[in-house]
Order: sequence, then C-alpha cells, then structure tokens
Amino acid sequence: MSTRTLPPNVAPGSFSVPRRNEDGFDELCHLVEEDPDTALCGEDVTGYPWNPPWPLCEACLAISAGRQN
Repeated sequence: MSTRTLPPNVAPGSFSVPRRNEDGFDELCHLVEEDPDTALCGEDVTGYPWNPPWPLCEACLAISAGRQN
C-alpha cells in the first residue's frame, strides 16, 4: 500500500505541510507585488488576510530575492 504524496512529494501528515485555518487558507504568509490577488509564487491569494502571523512562503521569498530558476 502506498501513501499518496503532495507536490513537492511531501507526505500529507508531515509537519512541513502548512496547516489550513478555519477559512480554508493555507497558513502561509505570501508576498505580493503588482497584483494583490496573486502571490509571487503564483498562488491565488484572493481574500487572504493581510500580514497574517504565519511563516513566510519559501517560494515567494526565493522569487523576491531573485533566486527562481
């Protein structure tokens, strides 16, 4: 029996998968620039709270630092 994984191949019960809050949002603080409804990582952040007390999205941080490939 295999365990289904989520991109990027992280086990669903892993501690490194962001939790979801009661509103259904991943508990990650995304960074936005020009379009306030789209994060730098491409995530649709329409309706997300501003400046939540969650960890910063690592993909957004890498893109803002110019480290995307």
